[in-house]
Amino acid sequence: MQALTEYFERHEEQLFIAKAFLLIFTIIFVREYLSGLLMLLFILFPVIFLIYIRLKAASDGVSPYELLKQNITFIPIMYTEAERKKEVVPWATYSIILLNVLVFYLYEASPWGDVQFITDNLVFLPHKPNLWNVAVSGFSAMFLHANGGHLWGNMVFLWVLGTSVERRIGHDRFALLYIITGLIGGVVFVLSWYLATGEPGHALGASGAIAGIMGIFAVRCYFKSMIFPVPILGIFSLILPISLKVRLNSLVIIGLFFLADLSGGIGQLSGESASMIGHWCHLGGMVSGIVLAGFLKLGAGAVEERHLEIGVKAAGAKIGYGEGEQSLRQVLQRNPGNVEAMLMLARIKSKYTPCDEGQELYSKAIPLLITSDPQEAAQAYLEYCNSYRQLLAPEVMVGLADIFQRKCDLDTASRCLDIVIAASGAAPQVRQMALAKCAAMLDKMGFEEVALGYYEIMVNEFPRADVTQRAYVRLGRVMPDSSAKAPLQEAKANTGAVSLADDAKACPACSSVMQKRRANSGAQAGKWFWVCAGYPECKSLVPIVSEG
Repeated sequence: MQALTEYFERHEEQLFIAKAFLLIFTIIFVREYLSGLLMLLFILFPVIFLIYIRLKAASDGVSPYELLKQNITFIPIMYTEAERKKEVVPWATYSIILLNVLVFYLYEASPWGDVQFITDNLVFLPHKPNLWNVAVSGFSAMFLHANGGHLWGNMVFLWVLGTSVERRIGHDRFALLYIITGLIGGVVFVLSWYLATGEPGHALGASGAIAGIMGIFAVRCYFKSMIFPVPILGIFSLILPISLKVRLNSLVIIGLFFLADLSGGIGQLSGESASMIGHWCHLGGMVSGIVLAGFLKLGAGAVEERHLEIGVKAAGAKIGYGEGEQSLRQVLQRNPGNVEAMLMLARIKSKYTPCDEGQELYSKAIPLLITSDPQEAAQAYLEYCNSYRQLLAPEVMVGLADIFQRKCDLDTASRCLDIVIAASGAAPQVRQMALAKCAAMLDKMGFEEVALGYYEIMVNEFPRADVTQRAYVRLGRVMPDSSAKAPLQEAKANTGAVSLADDAKACPACSSVMQKRRANSGAQAGKWFWVCAGYPECKSLVPIVSEG
């Protein structure tokens, strides 16, 4: 026993899977030998559930209504819980569902629909096989269904499982694996039927391919919980479909489906069952999905994501975050560049008291988030300021200022730039940019005197820089000859047709410096205009009247 405990301590993922299989066998045992108790619980469940809610609400200090919202659902089908990967839209899954629905209902509505043609050529295997229809039917059978219940039962499963899998493996790989596992499921069904009866089998439906996706789900998403709705109003649930959210690990549900198909398939082969369900098609698709997922090493990403989800929950918890810290360290050990794991670990380490490790993790994560997730970068910076009040690199502060400016939080944006201006050691280009942005921002906020002070600094430190043009305009001075005038003189020399004013011009809308530009196309081609340097935010332009 001690050796077994030590083994599972070293192999945490195997322990997770072992717990899932133990729960599967417990459910089967209760169903087989304690069915009477289950019936009694089903009858008494509404009363037991309401008593539990009242006691739980009293102990947690929350209202029963809040607990009910967390634990009941009006969705009468099984679905995955709390999908975090929403940045990828599962277009392949939606397209397959749409194609199945269109094929079924267009055939139903068409006056020329011929059932005999479908059974002779498009189910797998065709009733009248030949060279072309055997090859085609392997694909066509996956998009045909016997009736509406068959169609929508399959499509619900595809929606539940396919969206999660596709978001993790990509559109192309998902579509290819869907087809491959569907074909393998069909072949396994035909062979098993022939071995059992000596006659060719005939099947249609998407369930083999969906079982293949279920097998991939068991490898790539084994850690996910699924909501299994249990009616809490007994027979009255037929009128008001209120169900309790029973959260089960997806491995448990998939394992129960596998065992049910295995039992049904053995019954078909032995002649004990006359079921028309393609159990061996399901088994062939599911096993092939598991094998292909293992071959493609999809499980490695699943382990990392499981520990990341544990860490995310722990970072938001008030107590009991030790397991989350351990999981996040495992993620960073596998992938040191995982910015989400860095941020979650930084939050855990800084939850109660600041520490050096928390500060270091924040300072590593925030620059990476500026490009990958600007909103999260802004939130992380505010947390960092509250806990540590230490400076980040000047270029990072400028990037954060841009994010806060886009969020219309000009106060925080200007403070970020003030920090860069006051800090020593900033690169000249970064300091120049910070001065220009901060002065323009303060101007916009109405702090004219402070803005003029920054403009004065710009003129003194960077007298000939392009961004200093606005400073000269706001200070009422003329910019000395610099590279800023060279393009203008070159433009005059190239056109030879117009004489343009040399004085700088301020934008009438936003006070930014305006630049001279010539239209290259359209009805105004060849004409010169004053164009605001703040384009595209400011679209002000003023025509320039040519001389001669």
